[in-house]
Amino acid sequence: MTFKKPSDFGGGSYFKPKEHGNDLALLVEPRSINKDVPNTYQGRTTMRDEAVCDITVFGTSEALDKGTPTLVMSGVKVVHGMLSSTCERTIGEAFVARVDRIQTQNGSGYVWRDVDPEVESKVGAYYEARNTEPSFDD
Repeated sequence: MTFKKPSDFGGGSYFKPKEHGNDLALLVEPRSINKDVPNTYQGRTTMRDEAVCDITVFGTSEALDKGTPTLVMSGVKVVHGMLSSTCERTIGEAFVARVDRIQTQNGSGYVWRDVDPEVESKVGAYYEARNTEPSFDD
């Protein structure tokens, strides 16, 4: 049986794409979007959208093969524009991706990239098994 933890509903932490560039797969489950949130960086305030997601990380081949995530993040904020816009379009659904840094007109940014079908299949098996575990809601 899997119990919910109070920390699952904590929130406030941020997804840091730079720390996940080498991960093999990320199971991203967007829950909500907060539009036009003020953000001050280096003395300049701009507005940004922040997606709130659950992200399950498969950082190694062994984790993928065993269906055992290396990290599970609940209620993290995804704030990078190209990442959060994809999350906004998939609220209430799930997708499997890896994160990559690309060059843009304004420098660089992070994007979600498709994973190989074999990797997606392994994450899908984890997702299905996880979602069929009994819970108190059943």
